[in-house]
Amino acid sequence: SSGINAEWPLRPGELAENFAAPSKCLLMKNHGLLTGGGTIEEAFFRMYMFHTVCQAYIDAGYTQRTVPAHKIVSQDIVKSSLEAAAGQVGSPGYLDFRALARQLDSAGYETGYPY
Repeated sequence: SSGINAEWPLRPGELAENFAAPSKCLLMKNHGLLTGGGTIEEAFFRMYMFHTVCQAYIDAGYTQRTVPAHKIVSQDIVKSSLEAAAGQVGSPGYLDFRALARQLDSAGYETGYPY
């Protein structure tokens, strides 16, 4: 089994070293999802997409059995998706995060996000 095997608190940078490049995503057994990014917007976008993929696998019934190899998203698709996202205005997730902040502000929450 691979993963982080450390005592808490972690030394500075130890968690960042365990993110698998270029994904910047960790699935921690019994703890959940953890994402990183160059900006808060990018980390949010990665979390949203990671959660969506996990939910799709759960909905497809792959919680009690191994996902067949032909059902796993290839690294080529991941790479091309990241390259396409890099062409967006701002960082990946920038527009999505702005839209969410506007929705929260409209619902009465005060995010303080400058959109």
